[in-house]
Amino acid sequence: MTPAASGEPHARLLLDHAAGGQRQWIQRNTSLYRSGDPVADYVFFIHAGSFKHYCTDETGARKITSFPARGDFLALDSIGLVRHTCTAVALEDSEVYAISHAILRQQLTLLHRLLAQSIRKMRASTAQLHHTTAEQRLAAFLLDQAKRHSRLEGTPPRYRLPMSRCDIGNYLHLSPESVSRVMHQFKQDGLIVLENRDITLRDASAMETIATVAPPASPHAGQHPLATSHMSKS
Repeated sequence: MTPAASGEPHARLLLDHAAGGQRQWIQRNTSLYRSGDPVADYVFFIHAGSFKHYCTDETGARKITSFPARGDFLALDSIGLVRHTCTAVALEDSEVYAISHAILRQQLTLLHRLLAQSIRKMRASTAQLHHTTAEQRLAAFLLDQAKRHSRLEGTPPRYRLPMSRCDIGNYLHLSPESVSRVMHQFKQDGLIVLENRDITLRDASAMETIATVAPPASPHAGQHPLATSHMSKS
């Protein structure tokens, strides 16, 4: 659970400071900060909207590391640095609150929790991308998005994906064609209703099975009966 959704006093106090601080509106496709920009004395709490967070390697290739949204923080990974090493771009019109490092230093317990949460998410994402199929990755991604929307909005698992299929593929280490193919397969199998970027999960439990089933030990090993039709190479 993110600090925004929790009732922890440290989190509430921090967000009280944020609400009384600098509020910024970021238009769609506009960067909040870019790789190489000087690091300001702030982290950012996302009050509305969503972002894509990516790094650029020495060849100029972009790698999306996360899709932070309402209730998440940005620029935690830049604390202690002189310049940002990644870029945050709004996927839709968004609103953030700037929280000074001085305020964070007064809330060390919460800061440590935020950093630990960030590390856990990164490790989980890295583990999920290794030795899993395209179907497993996309099922896990759609479930995560559904759970986020359900928790933040209090609605059923119907939501809109603000990111493109190219961005989803980049994040999941899949080609855009693979993302489209698996999305179509999920739709044909009756697992989701897909209308452009609007998604409705019709069978969350089947999606959980696909996302969590262990991959075969070898190319010749048997596959889980409920996921046989969904297994493919990424």
